[in-house]
Amino acid sequence: MAARRKAMELGRDIAVGGTLCTVGDGAAQYAFTDTFDGRRLAAMTSYGSWSAVIYHYWYAFLARRLPPTAYMQKAALDCFVVTPGFEIPALMTWTGILGRRQTLDEALVQLRRDFPTALAVDVAMWGPASIVMFRYVPLRFQVPYMYGFGACWDFIMSAIAFDK
Repeated sequence: MAARRKAMELGRDIAVGGTLCTVGDGAAQYAFTDTFDGRRLAAMTSYGSWSAVIYHYWYAFLARRLPPTAYMQKAALDCFVVTPGFEIPALMTWTGILGRRQTLDEALVQLRRDFPTALAVDVAMWGPASIVMFRYVPLRFQVPYMYGFGACWDFIMSAIAFDK
């Protein structure tokens, strides 16, 4: 029964990640562009789905390794290690290659250009959100919380990643 519940939670996290990335990018397209770009939306949706798997296991790892009282350390690792070391590079290159049809070199040039802005948004937004999450949100709801809050992040990151 526990294995089935864990599989269901992972499936839920994947569905929530993809759905809320879709919402964030859809809102960004509505707000900042005159046309709808299905390829861009598909890139953001697919990113949200597969990255949810990473976060599902990352948060479980943190829960196993650090006590609940270490929420500040968990938030610092999430905000200052995972987001700049994984989230920003992965999102920018994934959406660059799939959503903008960039070459890897072009996507990396854009990543270098946009990284400081994305990191500033990360610290301002995810610092407080991560503290709240690791302090108050039970592990099984951390990925949905993160992606719920992340719809705002996806809105901003989509605007940055697809800014022409």
